[in-house]
Amino acid sequence: MKLVAVVVNAAPVANENSDGIPTRISYLSLCGSLRGDVTVVEGELASALIAIRENIGDDALFATRGPLDLRCIVHPQAAREEFTPSAPFLQYVDASRLSGKPFKSPSDDNSGLLTDICTVLAQYSADKIASLIEDIRVGFDAAVCDRSISVSDEVMCRARGLPWQATDAHVAHFFAGLNIAEGGIALCLSAEGRRNGEALIRFENNTQRELALRRHRHFLLSRYIEVYRATAEDFLAVAAGSSSEAVDFVSRRAAMIVRMRGLPFDSTEDQIRSFFAEVEAPVVIEGGVLFVNRPDGRPTGDAFVLFEKEEQGMNALKRHRHTIGNRYVELFRSSQAEVQQVVKRSGDVAGGGGGGAGRRDCIRLRGLPYEARVEHVVEFLGVHASQIAPQGVHMVFNSQGHPSGEAFIQMTSEGASAAVAASAHNKFMTIGKKQRYIEVFQCSPDEMNLMVAAPPRGPPQPMQPTPPSAAAPLILPPHPRIFPGLGVPFGMPQYWPYPSPPVSPNMLLNTGGQILVTGLGIHVTPADIVAHFSTNPETIVESVEMVRWASATTPGEALVRIRSTRDAVPPISLATGMPHLPLPFPLIHT
Repeated sequence: MKLVAVVVNAAPVANENSDGIPTRISYLSLCGSLRGDVTVVEGELASALIAIRENIGDDALFATRGPLDLRCIVHPQAAREEFTPSAPFLQYVDASRLSGKPFKSPSDDNSGLLTDICTVLAQYSADKIASLIEDIRVGFDAAVCDRSISVSDEVMCRARGLPWQATDAHVAHFFAGLNIAEGGIALCLSAEGRRNGEALIRFENNTQRELALRRHRHFLLSRYIEVYRATAEDFLAVAAGSSSEAVDFVSRRAAMIVRMRGLPFDSTEDQIRSFFAEVEAPVVIEGGVLFVNRPDGRPTGDAFVLFEKEEQGMNALKRHRHTIGNRYVELFRSSQAEVQQVVKRSGDVAGGGGGGAGRRDCIRLRGLPYEARVEHVVEFLGVHASQIAPQGVHMVFNSQGHPSGEAFIQMTSEGASAAVAASAHNKFMTIGKKQRYIEVFQCSPDEMNLMVAAPPRGPPQPMQPTPPSAAAPLILPPHPRIFPGLGVPFGMPQYWPYPSPPVSPNMLLNTGGQILVTGLGIHVTPADIVAHFSTNPETIVESVEMVRWASATTPGEALVRIRSTRDAVPPISLATGMPHLPLPFPLIHT
């Protein structure tokens, strides 16, 4: 065993664009021809590592003053410069574990520090030193995670602020030099099924986790990333799947998983194979396609596809926004954790139930021209229009008051809704010279409630004062049979039919954290509300919607949408001596 004490003179670099920074590495061998001579190598990291390897050989074992030099300087910088350090830099002995105390920091002359490291090592046998060897794993090994594994809170952290296009490979790149456990990266999805910019990471031990926390506010893809502690339950809630079908699917050996969004609902596995065959990207094995379905068996328009090689998967992504039938299909690189999350959520969509869970006497229209009005919808349904319940047509508008291209209709019976869904699906609606094919689906009142009463979150809206009239509801008054107990809606519904990154537009999922703030005074602005919630570092305000502006006699109300790793704080009163006025609004946590 050729022991070599090594010290790196460079501060850990937070900026991912800091390529080619000068590095100064000093080393001292404990044996051989180099014994007693301190060697200093300066220059760019890649050339410095090559020079050291040529001098000491591949069988050397580095001894360091701690984990920082290799794990937090050499490997992260090597990842930024896109090369892998050679064998001597993939393991080391931490001399501070032998001495029981920290060594001094590097300086311009590290000969004294190197001598101190060598002095400590000389006191121990080769077997003792070998027992303390630590390996540095390069990359990340995907694996299936379930709740049967034992996970400690002490090895978990949460990364926040990831670009939505970030994959588990990007996360592993960000934490280069630290050992991530197999299957230890889980990208989080928001309540509506899209990536929310967070990931949960499970490291091999607490030392790795503590080093990961040092990368708080370092950069990835030009975005600074926040790193916090997390719990094992947080990780298992995201990474552990409950569907045996999804677990079996992700357990198959595949180099890459691709998510397809926007598929026609009658798509088959053969169609998907043909779709990718045009770029010579065959599916990995028979059964390498997983369609995502709701509990009643209806498809969501999502599918996951396994590819045997990374190159095949990258070629497959070139088919992004190409068509299957009359629908263009969006493609995204995915992960095992995302597969399990999506399948689990699709099974939970209809689980909230209530009195209307079993009655499917409603239909949903998607793809309406923006000029479409109630009379156009009635004309489109033809003879089936006679079976529309009184006040049963509900046009959906977005937060700007513009039509979203969707509508919900209550029919007089479940049979009537099934008949119109079968006869009108993919038929054309003509308005003037514009002709659009319309998708028609049978649904339940509960699904309508999820979409209209608790719509998915959209992007943060500009927090500019608006006149009180802008807060008036733009949806038709709800029929009492559809919205039992909801009361009169107090704000315009926000519905985002095609959010991106990936989520099937027909997924009916709950909203995220929402808080109704009441008792607002005349002088309270949206900026004041944001400032109030920003005092909690675990809370991010995504939007503030003034439901009612305050007057001299009436307090104001605002709907605040937040994103947090913890439960949303309870409704509060801001400012003004006005009592808290409760309102029956669902508080649904992310």
